[in-house]
Amino acid sequence: MSGRDAGTDATLIGGLRSRLGAHSPLAWILLTPLATLPVSGALLFTVGGAVDAEALGLTEREWVRFGGRFDRVNYFYFDFRVTCALLMGPGLLNLAAALWLFHGLTYVRAAAALALALALLRTFAAPLAAILFSSASLMAEGGLLIRVPIGEAGVDSDPSAQLAMFRLVGPVWAGGLALWLVTFGAWWAYEPLTARFRPGWQAPRERSEGEPRSWGGFIARR
Repeated sequence: MSGRDAGTDATLIGGLRSRLGAHSPLAWILLTPLATLPVSGALLFTVGGAVDAEALGLTEREWVRFGGRFDRVNYFYFDFRVTCALLMGPGLLNLAAALWLFHGLTYVRAAAALALALALLRTFAAPLAAILFSSASLMAEGGLLIRVPIGEAGVDSDPSAQLAMFRLVGPVWAGGLALWLVTFGAWWAYEPLTARFRPGWQAPRERSEGEPRSWGGFIARR
C-alpha cells in the first residue's frame, strides 16, 4: 500500500469516527422504531399468517370452563421460527449501534456498549419474553408452533387469524415500548452521569452553558 493510499484510508477512518462522534448511538436506537415497527408489522400481517390447523390435525375450537361458566375458545397457530424472524429481523437495524464501538473516545465507546446492550434486549430478548409470558403457548406438534387462544365471550364477531396476530404481537410491542422508555432514560441521563462519575472522559462536543435543549440537537448532543 502506498503512502497516499494509507493517508486516504486514515482520512476516511478519521472522517467516519468524527461523524460517529457527532451523533449518539443511544439516539440511534431511540429513532430506529420509526422504521422497524411499521416494517415488522407489515411483514407479520402479510407474510406471517396462521398455519393450517385442520391439515395438521390440531384443535381449532373447544369449550373451556372458566370458574362457573363455559366459553368456547378458538385456537390459532403460528410458526414460531417464521414469527420470530419477522419480529426480530427489522430490529437488526438497532445493532448498527456497534459501529460506535470503533470510536476513539471512551465517552462514545461506553455509550455504544450501553446502546448495544439495550439493542440486543429490544431485538431478541423482549420478543421472546413477551411470547413466553403471554397467553400464547408453545407446542411441538407439526413443528414448533405458537398457539394463541381467543375466547368468544366479549368478541363481537368470529375470531380471526388477524385478531390472533394482534393478541400475539401486542405484548411484544408493549415490551418494546418499555425498553424504549428505558433507552430514553439512558439517553437523557448519560451526559450528566458521565460528567459526575467519569469527569475524565472527553465528550465529542461540549454544550455551552445555558444552551437550550431542542429537537435539532436530539441526535448530536448525546
